Amino acid sequence: MIRIVADSSCDITQEEAKKLNIEIIPLPVNFENDTYLDGIDIDDKKFYSMLAEAKELPTTSQPNPLDFINRFEEVKNSDDSMLVITLSSKISGTYGSACLYKNESECDRIEIVDSLGTVSYMRMLVMEAVAKRDEGSMDVQALAEHLRNFQKRIKLIAFIDTLEYLHKGGRLSGASKVFGTLLNIKPLISIVDGEIRMINKKPGVNKAIEQLTTDFKACNIDANYPITFSYSANPDRMNTLIEKLKQDCDLGDYQTNFIGPVVGVHVGPGACAVTFVEKE
Repeated sequence: MIRIVADSSCDITQEEAKKLNIEIIPLPVNFENDTYLDGIDIDDKKFYSMLAEAKELPTTSQPNPLDFINRFEEVKNSDDSMLVITLSSKISGTYGSACLYKNESECDRIEIVDSLGTVSYMRMLVMEAVAKRDEGSMDVQALAEHLRNFQKRIKLIAFIDTLEYLHKGGRLSGASKVFGTLLNIKPLISIVDGEIRMINKKPGVNKAIEQLTTDFKACNIDANYPITFSYSANPDRMNTLIEKLKQDCDLGDYQTNFIGPVVGVHVGPGACAVTFVEKE
């Protein structure tokens, strides 16, 4: 059996994970002197409520080493294999740590895949892993290689409603924050080479949604995979985007999902994203 493990930045809940027969390792979320486990004792609703009241920007950190070490020992002492999918190594050290613990385990039935993404981008990769595992046509090495190729086709584009949290996180100067706020600037972002990068910026929500719609329509989308829309705290922006795209696009059986703490700490409430798979 191939055991699939992912960290909680993929925004798959523990309840979903049970239905999918996968394991989710929670990332710690740190608010000043208190630490919570993502998806265990803090969910997205509680996180954004606390974020709005926080004097200092919260942080996220790597999982407890035992979350990997104990699982790797279980695999080593069984006939199972294990596929571990982590958030991008450009965002967190989780991938590097998982590789280190794997090497220490000396078990060649464990594969670690750097998703080079997070949130719904990473979720798309996890769901592909589940589908291929359930087909039963690949061993763990072949599945890992398939995912490394598949991830090149995943695309996420989003816009941020507020500059406040980029500023708090040190990714935006105070002057830029004030200037951008006065002009009601909405940055458009994407995941590029494993990093979250600003790809454009527009004045106001309507202009941002128009640009995101234009970018989406320019892509060669593979209809065999569901389109996922994501939001942070408030789904209004996401719903506006969906209705805009429905005017010109067949969205098929699309899905909606939340943006959890790992990215939410930087984008704040009111962000929305669309994730999809492009044709080969």
